[in-house]
Amino acid sequence: MKNCLIIFAKEPEAGRVKTRLQGCLSRQECVELYKAFLQDIVSLGRKLKGLNTVLAYDATSAGPVYLRTIAPDFIFYKQRGRDLGAKMHNAFKFTRGINCDKTVLIGSDFPNLPARYIKEAFKRLDTSDIVLGPSIDGGYYLVGLKQPCPGLFKDVQWSSASVLERTVRNARALRKKISFLKKWYDIDDPAGLARLKRDLHKNAKAAPWTRLFLKI
Repeated sequence: MKNCLIIFAKEPEAGRVKTRLQGCLSRQECVELYKAFLQDIVSLGRKLKGLNTVLAYDATSAGPVYLRTIAPDFIFYKQRGRDLGAKMHNAFKFTRGINCDKTVLIGSDFPNLPARYIKEAFKRLDTSDIVLGPSIDGGYYLVGLKQPCPGLFKDVQWSSASVLERTVRNARALRKKISFLKKWYDIDDPAGLARLKRDLHKNAKAAPWTRLFLKI
């Protein structure tokens, strides 16, 4: 059985990453923080042995220069689609096309996500059609599928508090069996950053690159 982890990530460019943190960080600091996030999430992917690791990137015409530098061993896939739902669906189609039986997709906004959450997602796909990792803002930090699911992301208002609710409604309408992981959180605003700092003080092993940037 062939399993795959997809990481959705942006090329770190000023004005395109962590923009909601610009009230407490400069534009360049936002870039450097996101670079640290990327380093930690790529390291997380490498820790999960026996997986195909795909970096689904979003970049300007210059291409994923930094991303290719830190993840030369990953499979690179350019995000395609009119919105996030279409981009995720197309990414799942891509991994199915390279003969992956189970695929878990995560973002790059949670450098301290425990590896056990991803391992648990793959395990639950043995008995479920869809695995979702709810985030505290009403969205989700992880989605796992055994095969692409047309309609799963239909009519979802992205970046709203109803993302998870709408996705679950779609899944149930499609008669799919869903499994939920424990909640986690994104770091995309000052409150999330403050929580991350508190958590990193408690866990000396988590997110070393982010810890270095934040001087923790």
